[in-house]
Amino acid sequence: MHRTVRLLAGSVVLASIAAALTGCAGGGGSVAGCTPPVGPGQASESVTATGKVGSAPTVSFDTPVHVDAPQVSTLVAGHGAPLTAKQEISTEVSFYNATTGAEVLKSDYTGSAPAKFVIGTVQITGLRKALVCSQVGERLAVVLPPSQAIPAASRPTGLSATDSVVAVIDIRDAYLARANGTDQVMGSGLPAVVLGPDGRPGITLPDDTPPTGLEVANLKVGSGATIGKGDTAVIAYTGVVWKPGDPANGTVFDSSWTTGTPVDVVVKQGQTVPGLVTALAGQKVGSQVLAILPPSQAYGSQSTSTIPANSTLVFVVDILGKA
Repeated sequence: MHRTVRLLAGSVVLASIAAALTGCAGGGGSVAGCTPPVGPGQASESVTATGKVGSAPTVSFDTPVHVDAPQVSTLVAGHGAPLTAKQEISTEVSFYNATTGAEVLKSDYTGSAPAKFVIGTVQITGLRKALVCSQVGERLAVVLPPSQAIPAASRPTGLSATDSVVAVIDIRDAYLARANGTDQVMGSGLPAVVLGPDGRPGITLPDDTPPTGLEVANLKVGSGATIGKGDTAVIAYTGVVWKPGDPANGTVFDSSWTTGTPVDVVVKQGQTVPGLVTALAGQKVGSQVLAILPPSQAYGSQSTSTIPANSTLVFVVDILGKA
């Protein structure tokens, strides 16, 4: 599985910036049914940013600014359900030295390389707090104290350990934390799947010989956008080896749930495992798919450190979004 995550859990700076933050109108993220951990203050209310959401803003604010706790104000209101710490989001962001007003880090704002990350994994602790209860389409002004801003290992030139940070964040999109479709009745003879409290699947294989052809079944059927061939699907997955008589039989060879970070998969032959292209094409966001891939639809005679040659692979895939 090829990962194309653009903001790693321990990183803030990429080749082209990928970071994020959020809040909400009049209350720094106060959306019905969600109580934000961070609210607005004098510093965040002083920030202005003109231009369309998703395009590079023209930002101004009073200087010097120093805060002891995060503040967040909404500059442009969003829509939809409030976001949780377990969701991955896609953003554009600009960071400024709050002491001098100088820009220190910025997205390219082309839409081709947004900053994507799970809110709860971001190492900028002030951003984690500011993003909870935000909404897609929002533009947020966030002011962070030095202790909750960019960690020393990732701190860009032009920002010192004693400087507060102003960030303007545009939330382009958000993805499900887990499949939320309607549960389906499963047929007999298929691997059994039990979900943990967070949605993590546990897979138990039958004692039977695996099927010789590709088999696909829906554990849940979603109602979101349809994933077509050539589209990029945002997924969470677990994969298990089904090879009776081999020591690897029943072992998990890979799982995005281990890192807590979803994966972008291009649903196109040559871009991902062949059987997954067939399994995912035509599915809807919110679905959970069980896919049994015979060797000819997986890695064939190739082997890896976790997958023996000529193995049947069993995937459970949550379709979280369409990138």
